[in-house]
Amino acid sequence: MSKAIILQHVAHEGPGRILPIFRDFGIPVEVRHLYKGDEVPTAAEEIRVLIVLGGPMGVADVEKYPYLQQELNLLRAFVAADRSVLGICLGAQLLAAAAGAKVYPNTKFVPPAKPGEPAPPPGDPLPEFGWGPVMFPFPGGTEPLVQGMIDGTPMFHWHFDTFDLPRFPPPPNPAPPPAPPPPTGNALISSSRNCRNQLFRFKNRLFGVQYHPELTREGIDAIVQADRDNCVKVLGTDGPDKVRADTEKYYPRYEKTGQRLLTNFVQYLRVYSGV
Repeated sequence: MSKAIILQHVAHEGPGRILPIFRDFGIPVEVRHLYKGDEVPTAAEEIRVLIVLGGPMGVADVEKYPYLQQELNLLRAFVAADRSVLGICLGAQLLAAAAGAKVYPNTKFVPPAKPGEPAPPPGDPLPEFGWGPVMFPFPGGTEPLVQGMIDGTPMFHWHFDTFDLPRFPPPPNPAPPPAPPPPTGNALISSSRNCRNQLFRFKNRLFGVQYHPELTREGIDAIVQADRDNCVKVLGTDGPDKVRADTEKYYPRYEKTGQRLLTNFVQYLRVYSGV
């Protein structure tokens, strides 16, 4: 029987609550530790569902981390076949890139120029580190993945980059207005104040989430310890202590939300993919 494959990029960003959820659904799981030299699979059709975790590297770091290019190649096969994927943080960026979307530093919003005015300079960098609320369509929209989610739920963020939503190629001869625009193939499911594209679906079975729904308390602390320098750079010298204090405040609600989101993911795939 085919299995779920989890691609892990660094020791301190593991699968967390994903493993027990998949175990409870009777889905066999194999974790590939790419930082230890485990191979990226090449046969997409032999994988039941692919989960790509986070990491401190970026999509463009393929020369330093050659396995990133192998992941992009595998994800392109999954995108072409609309096979089940969940990308988390870096994994979401890799999925977006594999589907043809742009990945770039997250920046502050700058209003577009008025007609006849020069284009404004890009906004200042706006990384998201630590805890912050996310918004869901009320009451969960039509997306099964976020059924039961509560708007404003605090989630754990740890990223510098963001991405555009992947889109279907434009038709060669689109109908002029007032005809409706051609379908994009994507759905934006969740956003935050500082980063619009947080959780998306592309086609039917391809999901990317920029924040982390999977982490345990130990997993959060491991990230803060391993990436302390960036935490201090973004949040200040008391950043690590602030993140830990916020974890004590927000974790119980976050744990329930992450559990629900990941359970929804598996249940959705059981209905729509036979997982």
